[in-house]
Amino acid sequence: MRKGAFRATVSSTAIRLLLQHVEMGIFPFPPNFPSLSIFKHHHITTSACTKKPSLPQKNCGFVSNTSNDISIDDALTSFYRMVRMNPRPSVVEFGKFLGSIAKKKQYSSVVSLCNQMDLFGVTHNVYSLNILINCLCRLNRVDFAVSVLAKIFKLGIQPDAITFNTLINGLCNEGKIKEAVGLFNELVRRGHEPNVISYNTVINGLCKNGNTNMAVHVLKKMEQNGCKPDVVTYSIIIDSLCKDRLVNEALELLSKMVDRDIPPDVVTYSSILHGFCNLGQLNEATRLFKEMVGRDVMPNTVTFTILVDGLCKEGMVSEARCVFETMTEKGAEPDVYTYTALMDGYCLQNQMDEARKVLDIMVGKGCAPDVHSYSVLINGYCKRRRLDEAKRLLFEMSEKELTPNTVTYSTVMQGLCQVGRPQEALNLFKEMCSSSLLPDLMTYSILLDGCCKHGDLDEALQLLKEMQERKIKPNIVIYNILIQGMFIAGKLEVAKELFSKLSTDGIQPTVRTYNVMIGGLLKEGLSDEAYKLFRKMEDNGFLPDSCSYNVIIQGFLKNQDSSTAVQLIDEMVGKRFSADSSTFQMLLDLESYDDAICRFMRGCSQHRKMK
Repeated sequence: MRKGAFRATVSSTAIRLLLQHVEMGIFPFPPNFPSLSIFKHHHITTSACTKKPSLPQKNCGFVSNTSNDISIDDALTSFYRMVRMNPRPSVVEFGKFLGSIAKKKQYSSVVSLCNQMDLFGVTHNVYSLNILINCLCRLNRVDFAVSVLAKIFKLGIQPDAITFNTLINGLCNEGKIKEAVGLFNELVRRGHEPNVISYNTVINGLCKNGNTNMAVHVLKKMEQNGCKPDVVTYSIIIDSLCKDRLVNEALELLSKMVDRDIPPDVVTYSSILHGFCNLGQLNEATRLFKEMVGRDVMPNTVTFTILVDGLCKEGMVSEARCVFETMTEKGAEPDVYTYTALMDGYCLQNQMDEARKVLDIMVGKGCAPDVHSYSVLINGYCKRRRLDEAKRLLFEMSEKELTPNTVTYSTVMQGLCQVGRPQEALNLFKEMCSSSLLPDLMTYSILLDGCCKHGDLDEALQLLKEMQERKIKPNIVIYNILIQGMFIAGKLEVAKELFSKLSTDGIQPTVRTYNVMIGGLLKEGLSDEAYKLFRKMEDNGFLPDSCSYNVIIQGFLKNQDSSTAVQLIDEMVGKRFSADSSTFQMLLDLESYDDAICRFMRGCSQHRKMK
């Protein structure tokens, strides 16, 4: 913690030192500042310009800022024409030219051209250097962008609000919040009055990095300094509060906003609506929606989608459908997210035919489904064990040139394994890998579980070998699957070896691991060994859960050690755990001919409690 805090302090202080160095005249452009050499793909040499492109003949024969249809090569040719003109165009025209290139998102080219302007002795103004700062920030080189600020001071050019706002935004986007706040404070100290955009930039950066409390503090400072927040300021913080599940605090801020005659907009309301839906407070969400419409703030597609999604997640699909159908009446067209939310709602209610109809309506309305849309429907079919339909959808995706992702494939593989079709799952795995999609831990755990449960240990071990070749380290879930698989196949020693290997590999077992081991040992008739492990489990810091007790009790009952089983039942009840249905049925079955169980059941007043 101390090292991190120290680094942050140094970074913030560095900005102040940088500005001080400029005043003393000892801060040059850094030697590793991006130069022409790193943009060789543009071939920016006069001799390379062999063709004579037809260029717009405005502004004395060079490309104007209104020429948006020219290629980058044409623009570069035009630049060289500009620098060789006599008299040379003004710095304003060069700024417009750079702006036109930046609009094409050719940020590297702008950086290179600015270096060329220096080489040709073309002067800069604050507009051209602001463009350079913006391009460097968009290239994630805010360190160089800060150096341009130093150059601005060195040249005696007065930076403006755009300069500072762009830099602060660049720092925030790179997660350098303390540096951004440090720059902001330094500029205030130097007498530069931040405007509402400056404040909003810092507040947005703080919220994006999860520092909502500090953002609220900046809002208060903003008001104290006489800078009036706008709807954007409040909306940013309200959205962040809602994401932190602090919806009541967001409502208080909404109330303050209204009291200060700053009318909330659709974005503000949508954020709080989303917050209520995430908390499952649909009544509050509906109330807010009505309040929003009552204030003549018309909901948009995002607002309706939030409401549809919230209602579906709470199982209120009929209500969600009503909202969906009124969207167009209110001038908001459903988009891919709206349709997908409604499909998900039907899937959650196991209404797969209705979900499929929504997909067909979506396509019929000219709204193209995306990978997530298909994945939702595929997942629904898999849960209903309608695997052939899920596979058809997977094929349909490829027909529509939509590439399923790893999650989509893994979902179908899991469904196939659950219905006893592991070989089809493995074939699908091979298809996925041939599509250049990389399997993850979840994919391997699904396939290993399927193979182990169906006795295909050779295939499971092959998958494990593949994992190691791909440098995917098995986690405890994988080990649990393998240990259980070995017990199923009767390979006791291999299961024990895997369990012992956990500590060697630095993997922490879980209660589930112990339960699998205890159940496996009991299955092999090793009651004493299972009991010792059960007691050792607690010594190692793993408290047995309800499943642990039921596993060991059932094992002792199967191994005809009813006296130990009864002792464990007393212990289980004392710890407020209950026998599950399987354990209770075994006790009932044994009651008629096992004296220990008979005495226990007759004298036990816990019949109901155990149920």
